[in-house]
Amino acid sequence: MSEDQTPDSFPLFGEERENPPPSAESVLRYLSQTLSVTKTLKRFPSLSPKYLQEILLHSADRLKEGPQPSLSSLPPEEAKPSPAEPARKEFPEFFIYTDGASRGNPGEAGAGAVISDSQGRTLKELKLYLGMASNNVAEYRAAIHALERALELGARSVTLYLDSELVVRQLRGEYRVREPHLRALHQKAQEVLNRFSKYSILYIPREENRRADQLANEAINQKNDK
Repeated sequence: MSEDQTPDSFPLFGEERENPPPSAESVLRYLSQTLSVTKTLKRFPSLSPKYLQEILLHSADRLKEGPQPSLSSLPPEEAKPSPAEPARKEFPEFFIYTDGASRGNPGEAGAGAVISDSQGRTLKELKLYLGMASNNVAEYRAAIHALERALELGARSVTLYLDSELVVRQLRGEYRVREPHLRALHQKAQEVLNRFSKYSILYIPREENRRADQLANEAINQKNDK
């Protein structure tokens, strides 16, 4: 959920620096999921149309060179990993979309999340009734709940998407967390994130996070239906 700017949202280090261009891998992965150049350019503000074109042309050139040989196609002596350079183990990479809903802010609240793998397949959908809570508390608890479940599913690398710019910037360390009740949740989220070998936290517009929002509201509705 979006929220009004508060003192918590003041930049920690003064003026924001211009963001560096995103990695080609993250751009191509997002483009493959949305199949939309417009959404991709909007998702990465520092990505120019020319740079996106260069990424696509470079990828096409690499494909033109031919696929890389697999271990099974190499001679036995080449297929064996060198003792000095053991084969690198790839860790499961998950993508998590989370959202928190609060009716009244504070009011009855719910958390929702979608966990998918690197192929875009949905592994788990989560919804949790939170009782009375603010939007920001719901956002934090949704993220923590989803991250903990991702660990249980075997994730070692994770990309976390939220539509709360405030929470994203706080988790990145760009904004201070002044409210005491949010500090504990912020600390808990950081502790869970540090259990992954690699993680990144990204902001997305609300319209790209509709399923997680739907799950958060379903949690509230189902509680009230009982």
